[in-house]
Amino acid sequence: MSLLRQFRRHQLPDMNAYRRFIVAGQHVGWVKPDLARRLLEWPDRFISNDGALALHPRLATAPLRSEAMAETLSALRASGLVPGWRNELYPVNTQFNAPPLLVMERAAVPLFGVLAYGVNLNGFVGRGWGMKVWVARRAATKSVDPNMLDHIVGGGQPIGLTPMENLIKECDEEAGIPAALAGEAVSVGIVTLIFEAVQGLRIDMQFNFDLELPADFTPQNRDGEVAGFELVPVSELIHRLRSEDDFMYDSAIVQVDFLIRHGFIGPEDPDFLSLVAGLRPPLPYDPVQVAA
Repeated sequence: MSLLRQFRRHQLPDMNAYRRFIVAGQHVGWVKPDLARRLLEWPDRFISNDGALALHPRLATAPLRSEAMAETLSALRASGLVPGWRNELYPVNTQFNAPPLLVMERAAVPLFGVLAYGVNLNGFVGRGWGMKVWVARRAATKSVDPNMLDHIVGGGQPIGLTPMENLIKECDEEAGIPAALAGEAVSVGIVTLIFEAVQGLRIDMQFNFDLELPADFTPQNRDGEVAGFELVPVSELIHRLRSEDDFMYDSAIVQVDFLIRHGFIGPEDPDFLSLVAGLRPPLPYDPVQVAA
């Protein structure tokens, strides 16, 4: 069966079903109409702008916007609309490394359809068709995709860390990979994910890294977020991705990227061009500044 089954698990959403979310004249997100109507109940924080939802222009600085968003999300959380609260702040901006227009609680990011970032580590042993790939099973207590298969290391990209710093931290917490070894990971590009999930509209840019691990290394989880690890032959990994949906969606897409980059999936695959195109769909944000 085709690896395209992984992409078909989530069709690209109909953006006409959402309203643009505008901050400081920049299109940074998407909200459902019902949520937009709820947010307009705070007219000192949110306004309607030519069919879009905008943060009030009186909130002219990042600290003021962040404070208004925090107060709003606290109220929404009390109403049960922000599950899986993390106490972790994410930047809201139009491009990576740009100064944040505001920061907001990670769990609420999909509600506003803002761009989120993450890191993934492809940890493998050996080369060629003798390669094996470390796979983690997410803990049953995870708020997102419990019990599903994942990378050996992966995590969201919070404010205040570079992707490599974040990766090294996650390597220690999730797999017990020492900092010196984790620092040998090689940046290998990104994948872009756009899909509707239980939490809302997920628009993610994932920074991916490869790390060839010693044959005698065994990962050990430290933060309780992983139920266990498995070293899987690359041929079995391909079979699972072709026939099953037991990997969490974003991990499956990153695995497809890994298989293409290492030459296990090439132009002889009839779906090769579609697979490559599906790895990096364009971000659905209007680059033109909107009048306040």
